[in-house]
Amino acid sequence: MLAIFVVKTQYLTSKTYQPFVDGCMASPSATQGQCECLSDYMHKRYSDREMQAIMDNRLGDELSKQKVELDIKQGSLQCTAP
Repeated sequence: MLAIFVVKTQYLTSKTYQPFVDGCMASPSATQGQCECLSDYMHKRYSDREMQAIMDNRLGDELSKQKVELDIKQGSLQCTAP
């Protein structure tokens, strides 16, 4: 029950979850499942506020940009693995 509560409060109330999935779906090779997986991956690591900054390309310093790029790359690899 706790896991269901955490999932509902973390993702269903997120204002950035679905917009991130929609943005991911703009890629011609992306599938719905891969984009939802990547959104889950990123939302586990970043708050809604941080996710909005990522989507708006408002990252502060170079280190932040590199960390986000690495997380997206790792999440993408994890979400395409069989």
